[in-house]
Amino acid sequence: MGKKDRQKNVTGFMDHDVHRAGPNEGYRAPRVEETGVAQSSIFDGAGNEVVVVTTTDADGRNKQGTGATAEEAMENAKSTKEPIGEGFGTAGGRQ
Repeated sequence: MGKKDRQKNVTGFMDHDVHRAGPNEGYRAPRVEETGVAQSSIFDGAGNEVVVVTTTDADGRNKQGTGATAEEAMENAKSTKEPIGEGFGTAGGRQ
């Protein structure tokens, strides 16, 4: 995660900068009708945005993958190793 993906703490809510997905990723992604892949965002315990991609894995099963970017989330979704993206379990944050 590079500096361009960090957002300054402007609200006073947190004591650290947080990660935000790119302008066409996560909840800001184009509609599924345009891309064929549904995207949304969740936030970890440290306030970082995690991109969620809903698609099918390599075995053709529905899968939600997670990552700091849509590309990472898509790679995670295509993997058959885990039933759901690890971003759903990042209660400790990903600083």
